[in-house]
Amino acid sequence: MALLSPALLPSPHAASLLSPSPPLCSHHPDILCDVGEFHCHNHDTCVPKDWLCDGEPDCPDESDETDHPSSKACPLNHMQCTGTKKCIHFNKLCNGARDCDDGYDEGVHCRELLSACHELRCRYGCVMTRNGTFCFCADGFEVGEDGTSCRDHDECAMYGACSQTCTNTYGSYRCSCTEGYILQPNRISCKAKQDPGDSRPALLIGGSDRIVVTHLNGSGLQPLRSLRTNGTLALDFQQNQESVCWVLSSESSGQLRCAVTRSLRGFTREQEIRTQQSLQHVEQMAIDWLTGNFYFVDRVTDKIFVCDSGGGTCVTVLQLDLLNPKGIALDPLMGMLFFTDYGNVAKVERCNMDGTNRTRLVDYKIEQPTAVALDVVKKLVYWADAYLDYIDVVDYQGKNRHTVIHGSQVSATLHRFLPSTGPAGDLCGGRLCPGAPGYPCYL
Repeated sequence: MALLSPALLPSPHAASLLSPSPPLCSHHPDILCDVGEFHCHNHDTCVPKDWLCDGEPDCPDESDETDHPSSKACPLNHMQCTGTKKCIHFNKLCNGARDCDDGYDEGVHCRELLSACHELRCRYGCVMTRNGTFCFCADGFEVGEDGTSCRDHDECAMYGACSQTCTNTYGSYRCSCTEGYILQPNRISCKAKQDPGDSRPALLIGGSDRIVVTHLNGSGLQPLRSLRTNGTLALDFQQNQESVCWVLSSESSGQLRCAVTRSLRGFTREQEIRTQQSLQHVEQMAIDWLTGNFYFVDRVTDKIFVCDSGGGTCVTVLQLDLLNPKGIALDPLMGMLFFTDYGNVAKVERCNMDGTNRTRLVDYKIEQPTAVALDVVKKLVYWADAYLDYIDVVDYQGKNRHTVIHGSQVSATLHRFLPSTGPAGDLCGGRLCPGAPGYPCYL
């Protein structure tokens, strides 16, 4: 699972960012920002004006939303207290107790609207607010189209309801896990089974001068192999062979090597795989564990190519409409390849593993998409944007987009796993330093 990618270039500005945009929430000078961009109050970030007042903070200080706060998405049967992010249940409105700090949930309207509530003839309950009355239903249900009846609410349609499999039931829902995972006590999360003797889950980190391994919480950092030549490292893990393969590319050469690493305690049977095509400018790689084929991203020729397991045959998979390809991830069971590119149009795309049937998944609110990773159980695509400092997710059809983490938290998360092992450990204003070799990380 790639979390980072190598050297980042200054952000391109797509033509769509230069088109007319709606007025600002309030006027702020566009100092140091391009035409069509908004200057965040922290003076370090510019975002497209089209993103202002859209209900989602894009500036690190949230100044693109500060002057025009939007509603927070409260859970079903809840209401947001005005001017805050606090949500209270409908049952707490007009109950004689101030649940909102300003008392917005109480007032004379609670008495004046009683008759209006009776006239609605709600199937379950009636809500009285300062703006009027409406019906609501028991938890697990939602109001029907007639505004008074109740019907089952599909909790499984909500992002993150379950870690893996979600089954909607009448008035509730049930989480379950796929084979090889155990449902946790919270009845939501799934954790991989570990039989006696199994290795603990680990994080492999490839740097320009070494390959290290650590536990998922960042502890127990230890080197697996030192690299004699500094350069750009691409790395992937072959589960069915318990081996690590990496490409170390430098100004003069590129070399693919694989080694068995049982229990992640060291390398054995290390070997070089000579490929028919040069690996000198390889930036990222991914292994099809079903066939053993190697997929590579070339940063100079701007293409994605594949070599067979022996390296003797290599063919170009994608090159048309690729201007700065970065991340790559494979779902061999579905026969799909996912990649990121930020040339003229920054985007996340999907195609078949032979390069056919290209489908653009994301091209909005995206500037420098780098690493991409997959949840092959739930069919989700995660990617990191190094310029806008976020990690987002969509499904395999490019729908149901959500932000996983955003802003300075992204830099802090990445820095935690890159503890002064190279130049990528230095962060510039919340972004990786342009021109510094990156450190691709893999689960």
